[in-house]
Amino acid sequence: MSKPIEFQCKWDTAEVLPEIVLHSAGIDYRQAHTERQAMALVAEGKCIVGGDSVCRVPFCVTVEAEAFGAEVMIPDDDTGPTIRGYRYTSMEQLAALDEIDLTSGRINEVLNCIAILRDRGNVVAVNVEGPFTILGLLIDSAELFKGIYLHREILEQALRVLENSIVKYAEACVAQGATIISYADPTGALELVGLKLYRELSGKSSYNILKRLEERLEGALVHLCGISSLSMERAGFCSAKPVAVPGARTYGDSLCRVAANQQEIKLVGHNCMKSTPAVQKNPVVWQIVLK
Repeated sequence: MSKPIEFQCKWDTAEVLPEIVLHSAGIDYRQAHTERQAMALVAEGKCIVGGDSVCRVPFCVTVEAEAFGAEVMIPDDDTGPTIRGYRYTSMEQLAALDEIDLTSGRINEVLNCIAILRDRGNVVAVNVEGPFTILGLLIDSAELFKGIYLHREILEQALRVLENSIVKYAEACVAQGATIISYADPTGALELVGLKLYRELSGKSSYNILKRLEERLEGALVHLCGISSLSMERAGFCSAKPVAVPGARTYGDSLCRVAANQQEIKLVGHNCMKSTPAVQKNPVVWQIVLK
């Protein structure tokens, strides 16, 4: 199978919460984003409606940033949570960034939702954002990218805090029963920051996270967003090879089979978790091998 040359990111499209699922369960949009039981019901309902084999939570990209102090607005309609106020207005303030708190707020609801879904026999995938994507929700992107040159030491310190926090969060997700950690860092993609800065900062930071997680997955699987995995391969952080999955029908089925027999394959990529319902003519996953 030929390797994908380009990848169309679906990260910036709003997560669709089917109204039929919400209405039948008596759940509103706010509850679906903030309450563990409601979140679990919606995740299961989305699987049924979409013909999927994987329950994905949460339904937005703002959970980690909110846990770090970003002000998030959760509307009562289907537009989804958005950042209403950055926590930081200057790069200097990032020096005060503390590691993530998993014991309260929406991120704790997500962790508890994972356990609920696991106990009901579901395969659970958790969307985990990378360091630059989280930073882009904590501070204005223009200030962030300007700070790459003007406040490099502060930025590198913040990245270390984020790396530790993301590893801690991913480990907690696995401990709660997540089968797949869906990792993406589109704000730090190679095409946006350039090869030099990618190798020195955003790509290196993702590599650090994945390298640490590789030995701590306890039977789970990390799925890299296609943009992230292709960026990492082009920058020399990893290689990729196709692995056939005989008998699988959809991409989600392929991931479930690989995760269930997870001995050698710990990281996969070059595809999108939003494609799990897609039927595969030739069932395959792309194994990512870190260097």
